[in-house]
Amino acid sequence: MGYIYVDAVFYNPIDYTEFVLGKRRLEDVKKISLRALVDTGATFPALPEDVVEKLSLPMYEEAEAETATGKEKVRLALAIIQIEDRTAASYIIIRPRGTTPLIGVVALEQVGYRVDPVTGKLVKGLPLML
Repeated sequence: MGYIYVDAVFYNPIDYTEFVLGKRRLEDVKKISLRALVDTGATFPALPEDVVEKLSLPMYEEAEAETATGKEKVRLALAIIQIEDRTAASYIIIRPRGTTPLIGVVALEQVGYRVDPVTGKLVKGLPLML
């Protein structure tokens, strides 16, 4: 199976909440469209630090995590992720500048996608699959 990429939009969660509440127009919400690698071995999405800064994502905390490079402390932020017509809020692992944006299984499941292991493609199901 090859690599799977998806076009995703990442929003500042505070701006997005204000949009949902009718206090801000969608065009005034800080956002960025990116081509992200779907990583079924990753729990949470990951964004490079410069993208996190550009979106002014609120920092949450530092936590111990098992990453591709081993056990390490990671910084977490919060974002809204949109894939096609579906959105979800998720923690984001902040990675070094220039790294590839990732979509992990938590965000995929929240918006109702899964990877078909036979075809290697994303399959759309119901949001918030249990």
